[in-house]
Amino acid sequence: MKAIKELVAKTGDLSSEEFLAGLLEFRNTPHESGASPAQILFGHQLRSIVPAHRSSYAPEWKNAMIARERQAAAAAETKLRYDAHTRPLSPLRIGTQVRIQDPDSKLWTHVGVIVAVGRYRSYRIKFASGSVLWRNRRFLRPLVPAEEETTATVDRINPSADGSAPTVVDVIIPTAPTQQPPIVPAPDGPRRGTRVRKPRVITSV
Repeated sequence: MKAIKELVAKTGDLSSEEFLAGLLEFRNTPHESGASPAQILFGHQLRSIVPAHRSSYAPEWKNAMIARERQAAAAAETKLRYDAHTRPLSPLRIGTQVRIQDPDSKLWTHVGVIVAVGRYRSYRIKFASGSVLWRNRRFLRPLVPAEEETTATVDRINPSADGSAPTVVDVIIPTAPTQQPPIVPAPDGPRRGTRVRKPRVITSV
């Protein structure tokens, strides 16, 4: 807009040939992006009183714009297909013990502790050897310790102190280990039946 105001101040008449020639040169002047308003709108430069090579009027800017649009559409489609089979990973805190995937074997063989959190889901991991490396969140898994006993969650009604409506809270009750039936040792010798035998009755003929 500043250039247009300066052009109007110099010419003084919006219908004069000097103003129209200056406006045409303004349309052919490149901006910070490297393209002029004529290239953005028409795809090529406009013919003016300033001599220019014939390659200046080639529609290369329009072809480059179409190629960028196709590239952006392909990248959006690729991201859509990738996100269809992914799930968001929860952030990790400092001090959390994690397993790290080995980049060569793809196995979760390394164990470390998070000492810092960076940008773009990156974490600084300190290993047992003392080395510290940056790793992305997708290569980290929280190290869950084995629980000694199983727990069960039940609901309990917790009355409030001010006499309002009671609330339902979760209470964790340790589950008692299941008792196995006692093992009865097998008796020595062959097993005999418990059926009572009837005496044989012999009749004379």
